[in-house]
Amino acid sequence: MNVDLTISRQQNCLPFLATLYMAVMTCSTVLGNKLVLTYFGVLSAASLVSPVWYILGDIITEVYGYKTSRKLFWSVVICQFIFAMACYFLIRLDSPSYWYGQDGYRLVLGDLLKFSMVNFIGITIAWYINAKLLLKWKILMHGKYFWLRSIGSSGIGLIIYSILSVSVNVYTIASNHDIESIVLVSCILKLGYLILLAYPATIVVALLNRIEQGKFWMRDESYSEEMS
Repeated sequence: MNVDLTISRQQNCLPFLATLYMAVMTCSTVLGNKLVLTYFGVLSAASLVSPVWYILGDIITEVYGYKTSRKLFWSVVICQFIFAMACYFLIRLDSPSYWYGQDGYRLVLGDLLKFSMVNFIGITIAWYINAKLLLKWKILMHGKYFWLRSIGSSGIGLIIYSILSVSVNVYTIASNHDIESIVLVSCILKLGYLILLAYPATIVVALLNRIEQGKFWMRDESYSEEMS
């Protein structure tokens, strides 16, 4: 017998969470070609930010449901493209001869549109797998163990994203040997972040459930609609 989930709740905190979700994703995209030297090796600075984005996605999916999370995801992706396109065209406008900041803008934001396009496939596949696994495991575990479900689903999503997107993003700024090292270090570091953030995220979910006064119940007819 299929077990289904319907969610009914207030959305007092959702505007703030949605804005934070967008800000973290934009930060991750802008820092995609910034390489940093750490104790573990060279990696993209975005690797220090992207786990927070996945955790936020898990929190929103857990508290507000799959449909709300999916709408937010696509809204953020579309806004990300708009931001990247605006940067692409605006930084190419002529500037006064006495202004010397053009090279800096080109270095930081010049390839943002390209990175956004490359990220699209990887981040979409990773998000869908993450969200589906989180909710399917929620049914199997009767709504318990969010921390464990989040680590598992986000971990799989981040590994997929790192292989599909991070390796391509750093291809033009690192050697082939460095790419393998960057992806490996990125995956290990992201998984470590997920483990550290899992318990605080569980507390946030509990607080949001109290604030939003949410109620969920299981029903055969509704889960297929919620997950569609």
